[in-house]
Parts: sequence; structure tokens; C-alpha cells
Amino acid sequence: MLRHMTALIAAIFVAVLGAGASTAAPSAEQIHVSINDVFVSDFWTEECGFTVTITTAGELHVTLIRNQEGLVVREIDRLGGTRVTFSSATGSFSFPTAPSQWDYGSGAVIGSPVVVSFPGLQGHVPGLVASDAGLVRLEGAVVEGFDEFGIPEVDFTNAEPVIDVGHHASFEDVRAAICGALSGA
Repeated sequence: MLRHMTALIAAIFVAVLGAGASTAAPSAEQIHVSINDVFVSDFWTEECGFTVTITTAGELHVTLIRNQEGLVVREIDRLGGTRVTFSSATGSFSFPTAPSQWDYGSGAVIGSPVVVSFPGLQGHVPGLVASDAGLVRLEGAVVEGFDEFGIPEVDFTNAEPVIDVGHHASFEDVRAAICGALSGA
């Protein structure tokens, strides 16, 4: 009888621990979004002196990890097969997009800080000796809202790199390569 009582108490203890662990564990949500965005880039149009269009097409796979309160604390974006294409009337080039990781601290709310990391290939422009690749981590971005999927929207106005390792060409070299590739020269 004592052995059965000990087994019952142990089973109840394990069940209570399991129940506590399941309520404390973060939940993850998978969101898949088809991307087909095309826009004229005012920035690159001004830099190059002719109309530059940017197209992003592919599949975005977002994993949102939420805390007990349901707030997003982490986001992992994978862009399987997604490509960014720069084009003009006389030329174009494209490259695959980089994954990203977003840390929202104790939870994403409007105005809360965000740390964003971009590991891997960040782009390649014909004419540059090497691709931009490595790890870039930005701090100083803040949550400015949420989209229709509940994914935080982030304002990068005050974001600053706190880690920048790998190969990253100077802005002057990138500008010359982009404008040169698109000029048809």
C-alpha cells in the first residue's frame, strides 16, 4: 500500500511540475507570407540620377515566440528563395535576401526597444570584388505598431550598429557599383 501511495504522490508531483512547465513555456507561431513588393526607390533614384525600382519576391517564413502574456519576445525570419532585384530602364541585378533575428526583450509593445541581427549574405552588386556578408546587429530600433499578422513593425530611424563583422564594402563603393550596374554602361 505504501508503495502505491508513493507512486501516486510521485505521479501527482510529476503532473504538477509538467503543468507548471507547460504554462511557463513560451509559445511559437509560424506565419508564411508571400512577398511581391515593387516600388521606385526615392533614395537610389536620387543617388544614381535615374529611376531605380526595387522588387522583392518570394516567401517569408516568420516564427514569433511569445511569452506567458502573449507578447512577442523573439522573431526569426527566413526568406526561402526570396530575392531582391534592383532595376532601371537599362540594367538590373538581384541577390538572395538574408535571414534575420529580432529580440524584443520582455515583449513587443509600441515604443519598446528592438535588437535586430542580420547574419549571412546581406547583398551582392556586380562590380564589387566581394559580397557583403557577416553579422550586423542593430540597437536603437523601436516597435511602432503591428501588422495584420501580429508581426511587430519596427522604426529604424535611431538604429545604430553595435556589431558589424565580416566583409562590408564602403557606401561609396556600393553606390558606384549599384549605379554602374543599372546605368547600362
